[in-house]
Amino acid sequence: MAFALRKATTYLVKRMHLRPVRKVQFTFDPYMKNVTSIRDVASTLHKPEILETNQGTILKFDIKSDRTEPRIDVHFNDGEKLVFKTGNLSQLEILDYLYEYVQEKDPRKNESPELVTKSAKAGTKGGKGKKKR
Repeated sequence: MAFALRKATTYLVKRMHLRPVRKVQFTFDPYMKNVTSIRDVASTLHKPEILETNQGTILKFDIKSDRTEPRIDVHFNDGEKLVFKTGNLSQLEILDYLYEYVQEKDPRKNESPELVTKSAKAGTKGGKGKKKR
């Protein structure tokens, strides 16, 4: 079972991006027992390959010692806010829900890939190719 969880988490991490996200705020009390998932998600989102997808995203940590329930506030570029109360959620569940919302709001979602035809490729070779007589 642990292998399946690691594989699913790795799958999500490889596809995760922060393009539509403006700010992610992590609020938790490190002395509580149920903060492992929020700490794991924070370390996952701090990976350079995820942070490079949107360098304008702010990751903010609000660490308290007043028995505050762990939560993640995700602020999107369109003004919408998503709140995860992570006390009873696993890392995989949080990443899965976050991935779904981020994919839904992705500004590149409707862009089609640029098609390059053979004639366009031949024209970009810098004059190399068949000579016309």
